[in-house]
Amino acid sequence: MKHVRILYVVMLWSVLIGGSLAARDVQETVLRAHKLFEQGSIDQALELYDSIEKKGPATWYNKGLCHYKKGDFVGALVCLKKAECDASWSELPDIYYTIDLIHKSLDREQHSSAVDSIYRVVVRALSVLTLYGWQLLFLLLWVILLFFAARLIRRQRYLSLTMLSLLVILSASALFMKHGLCNSQYGIVLKDNLVVYAGPDEAFHELGSLAQAHQVSICEHQDKWLKVRSGDYAGWVCDDNIALV
Repeated sequence: MKHVRILYVVMLWSVLIGGSLAARDVQETVLRAHKLFEQGSIDQALELYDSIEKKGPATWYNKGLCHYKKGDFVGALVCLKKAECDASWSELPDIYYTIDLIHKSLDREQHSSAVDSIYRVVVRALSVLTLYGWQLLFLLLWVILLFFAARLIRRQRYLSLTMLSLLVILSASALFMKHGLCNSQYGIVLKDNLVVYAGPDEAFHELGSLAQAHQVSICEHQDKWLKVRSGDYAGWVCDDNIALV
């Protein structure tokens, strides 16, 4: 039994030491890449960022800046959209600022509509917690509601019960939106004037076209074709022309 405990302790320390060494290696790689970026060695910086297996929002953002400096605006948009999901409250403004710069560089400056503004406000509000954080908060509030509901009803504290119920509903809504933000599949158009067809073949009639760097939602994947949704209509495009995010 004593030997088993010693083995568990050794294994635990091995995991902790291995994790700390891996984190240190990633940090050193990021610092070297950042230094190369400041020196103008964009390609070498990109190679270092690519070598990082588990990329966080800061790594995706820095990689997007590298693509932006190279003039690869579509590649930059893909990286920035990947950084958006897990970005913190303080990181999101820089991400959105760079996205706006990219649209200006493409001569497609987007007039910020009310929907876009609301979307960015919601994303920033959701960034205060990770997806798992919202899950834990919802479960905690749900358990509290179940535990205190009968007691509040007996004491006729209906206002407190209503407020607690609203907190549960709001946390559930936030969890649903955060899950959609992190798990919805969408893509960035790689070429300009991309033709959208009514079916998964060029024999179908054309529905319209999409501009380069335009963002679309992915609805379905069939062979080499993707069914995408943009605005009020949905259609099919060749998957070679879409960079998945």
